[in-house]
Amino acid sequence: MRVLFFTDGPLSPGSRFRCLQFFPHFERLGVRCDVRFAYDERYNDVFDKPWGDLYKLRGRLVRSAHLLFDRGYDVLYLHKTAFALTGLPEWLRARRSTPIVFDFDDAIYLGVDGVESRLRQLTFNQAVAAADHLVPGNQHLARVVNAPERTSVIPTVVDTDACVPRPPGNRRPSGLVVGWMGTASNFPFLRPVIPSLLERIARRPRARLRIVSNGFLPEYARHPLVEQWRWNKPGELRALQSFDVGLMPLLDSEQTRGKCGFKMIQYMSVGVPVLSSAVGANVDIFAGSGAGLMVQPNEDWGAKLEELVRGNLPAMGVAGRAHVVAHYSVRSVLPRYLEVLRRLAPKAMAA
Repeated sequence: MRVLFFTDGPLSPGSRFRCLQFFPHFERLGVRCDVRFAYDERYNDVFDKPWGDLYKLRGRLVRSAHLLFDRGYDVLYLHKTAFALTGLPEWLRARRSTPIVFDFDDAIYLGVDGVESRLRQLTFNQAVAAADHLVPGNQHLARVVNAPERTSVIPTVVDTDACVPRPPGNRRPSGLVVGWMGTASNFPFLRPVIPSLLERIARRPRARLRIVSNGFLPEYARHPLVEQWRWNKPGELRALQSFDVGLMPLLDSEQTRGKCGFKMIQYMSVGVPVLSSAVGANVDIFAGSGAGLMVQPNEDWGAKLEELVRGNLPAMGVAGRAHVVAHYSVRSVLPRYLEVLRRLAPKAMAA
């Protein structure tokens, strides 16, 4: 079987964790994987430049051209849409016979600030209609499309063979490290809880807040309790392992209910206890894990942090790691992906 994947770029979290990390496993099982990216590895360096919009437009045009004209594949696997404001490329390609999978792990039917958008909703609806099978990242997104007969919910997961806890022989530096890793687009969820967290962090000797991102919070540039690390792929695992507590704050909205809790899964995979908003998929991921604490919408983050660190952090880390291996690892969901491909192209899968 030959499958052609369409996605944003090699450093995009959605590309890496919903497509690329599965390729070695697919290839081993007889599924040949090719990929067409919209962007290259420069994306994190140019997305906020004055000419960044032109760079993105060019990339999305290239992705659309491949979608319309590439031939010789048994399945086309689309992660999100080529454009945010038109589903025309997907609609046109659906006029042909190659089966299409539409994968989405965010509320991409909303505007960039989480507000309703008629054009984005129309684009999303066109992609849903064009697809033979849908792969949303959580149950809320599955309810939005409301097509259970052609839907397989598959969470965003990690490769737990590669994403592992800090080796026992590597001693962690003294002082509590409260960490957050994410893209700059998620800063609006982090900013409101920082003052409360810092008030508690200040009470602990050598404790600090560590932010790992492709962006920067200028208001904390010189704060003595805040470290800001520039995200890079080679250093991602080391940064995660440096945390003692992992944060995932969210507001409760239609936008955040579309998120797939991936920060939590990353933290738990490396044995880091989590402090997370009780919103959307976070609640499902956390259930039965024993991996930390959930923060309700009106609760104080600083107080919950204090409650968490007074508990048995190592035990929480071990429990969270075991939960992710069982339910949110590459190996745990691989059969679900294979079943989708087998359903769409059974003869090619058997060949």
